[in-house]
Amino acid sequence: MPARQTLLLHPDRPLRLDAARHAELCVESGIVWITSDLAAGDLFLAAGERYRVPQDGLVLVEALRGMAEVRLVSYRQRWLAALVESCRAMLPKGLATH
Repeated sequence: MPARQTLLLHPDRPLRLDAARHAELCVESGIVWITSDLAAGDLFLAAGERYRVPQDGLVLVEALRGMAEVRLVSYRQRWLAALVESCRAMLPKGLATH
């Protein structure tokens, strides 16, 4: 899986998240339904909400009530971004430019 991947989901077409293990699913637009054999129940997420994909087990995600857009971000990418930001915070203001 690339560090970031955006997916467009359709209703009645569940997507199996095999390659997304150790990733975070960020709902960009719409409403999604998530089910996992590791969770006690189903989850329903709206735009702005997130879900951590477990490392094991079956995970399905599907759009509800129209299309939905989700972004998958790997844990490694999130960790690296946090590390870079913390290093920038320690630099003098003039040196901490992008």
